[in-house]
Amino acid sequence: MAVGLAGFLQLMGCFLFLAQPEDRCSPAPDLASYLFLGATLCFLWDVSIYPLRFTHMAHFWQLLVESVAAIFLAEVGTVIIWCSLERFLFNLTDLLLTSIYTSCGPSPHRYWLSGLVTSLASGSVLWYVLEATDGRYYLKTFIRNLSNTMRGSWRMLRCYFSMNLRDRRRALKVCQLARKTACRKQTTRRCRAEENEEDCLT
Repeated sequence: MAVGLAGFLQLMGCFLFLAQPEDRCSPAPDLASYLFLGATLCFLWDVSIYPLRFTHMAHFWQLLVESVAAIFLAEVGTVIIWCSLERFLFNLTDLLLTSIYTSCGPSPHRYWLSGLVTSLASGSVLWYVLEATDGRYYLKTFIRNLSNTMRGSWRMLRCYFSMNLRDRRRALKVCQLARKTACRKQTTRRCRAEENEEDCLT
């Protein structure tokens, strides 16, 4: 929740601890900033900010400390680290284009080339953070499970819509009976577990 709150405030442009630059970091596209923000949030997700010896206190204090720390670190990463790096990369790209194009006006490719350079830099940071925190493994697992679920749901829907009305009603009744049977089994297991606990206590 703390990391989600920090990311939401960053996307909304709300800064509590550091002042946002009025002229933006650079005229480059915003895609690189979003990639670096994603890397920062992945890093904060993996880091344990709240000390373990304070976990006996109420959960409210943990949420408060983690929220304040996540918002502060996200602002440090966005305003101080990324703004400086993005400004440096944009100025370097502009200098190279100025040396290539000897005309007085700015290069017509400055916007897209600076966006490419900054996006490559922030994408590299995001890749490094995902590799360091095993984020790629969890992302692949999530995508694989989601695709399997969507594939199974699509097969069921396609099979359901291919039935006539009588077969649909019969299939719904079978699903309802299966759910009732599963609920009964869970209730029976809970009752048996409670009986075993009572026997152990006596």
